[in-house]
Amino acid sequence: MATGSLLVGTFNDPGSDLGAPPSSHGLVTTTGWPTAPEVTHGSGPDAPSWLVRGRPGTRTEGRLYAALHVEEGALAVLEPGEDPGAWTTVQQVPTQGSSTCHADLNPSATWLAAASYDSATLTVVPVHDDGRLGEAIAVTAPEGAGPIEGRQGEPHLHFVLFLDDDRLLVTDLGADRILEYSVQALTQGQTEPRQIHRLPGGTGPRHIAVLECPHDPDSVRLAVVGELDSRIHVMDVPAGDPGPEGFQAVAITPTHLPDADPDFIQENLPSHLVLSEDGSLIYVANRGRDTISVIRVAEIPELIAEVPCGGSWPRHIELVPTPAGQALAVALERDDAVVLLPLGENGTPQAPSGQVTVRRPGFVLPL
Repeated sequence: MATGSLLVGTFNDPGSDLGAPPSSHGLVTTTGWPTAPEVTHGSGPDAPSWLVRGRPGTRTEGRLYAALHVEEGALAVLEPGEDPGAWTTVQQVPTQGSSTCHADLNPSATWLAAASYDSATLTVVPVHDDGRLGEAIAVTAPEGAGPIEGRQGEPHLHFVLFLDDDRLLVTDLGADRILEYSVQALTQGQTEPRQIHRLPGGTGPRHIAVLECPHDPDSVRLAVVGELDSRIHVMDVPAGDPGPEGFQAVAITPTHLPDADPDFIQENLPSHLVLSEDGSLIYVANRGRDTISVIRVAEIPELIAEVPCGGSWPRHIELVPTPAGQALAVALERDDAVVLLPLGENGTPQAPSGQVTVRRPGFVLPL
């Protein structure tokens, strides 16, 4: 982060006055990290709750793709504006879903996929040679439910992940499963997932981090964070057909230290997880406890630390480089702030070294 800048995606209200302070815009540019951060520019569309950086060397390089968390969900294509730090929306494509919360590009950047939470919609969109988006293909998740009343009465898609250019995973928080689709099959009108991978009832799978598979270099291992059970579920994903049983469960690890009140588990609501630079640690944001947990990656992952996150409701976390070493940027949605937590020698986040006010931050991206 040579320029000391972070781009912040927010949950600003749709149609809010663009003449408002920069920190209330959809995208907010902040500079001066880590010692003296400040807001320098506001721009962008409404509620860009997730940002995807264009892939270097592809048609998407230099652009951003944003999932818009609004009632009529959309994907936006963003390009750098004339003013330093500004981003211009050059295209919006409806996802045909509601509350679009996550997106991902496939490795060759020929397809962009998105998940819409409220409508349980999966959307895949071709990426043209100029980086713009084509006509969306949208499908609704098959019927399903989970045991948690008020949260799992129906499917709720939250995260998409391309394993390769065609193989696409989608977490269903509402029905405790990971849906696997083929993009090629979707283009041919096949709307059902080609396989469904089950998790324990009440998991509420939210986001995924990809780990190395220690016993098979051609396979991968997934760390799936459960929003409703506050646990990390580790699953092996074989390179070929996983068979009728789906992905193999390897281990389950809590995302926080034990509570005196077991019922608090469902109120903790972990949000996002990221891997350390060397892949040896998993960082998890716990919204209910306002903490960051550190989990050592092993055959059975181990919770080794839980520390304060620097404020209230850590919605998103991201590792960023600083002159003093790696730090963890934290979007504190309910505190209207973004903080930077330096990492100690053992990788544990320390007390904040910087903080800036941003209205309802939901995503942080190093520039």
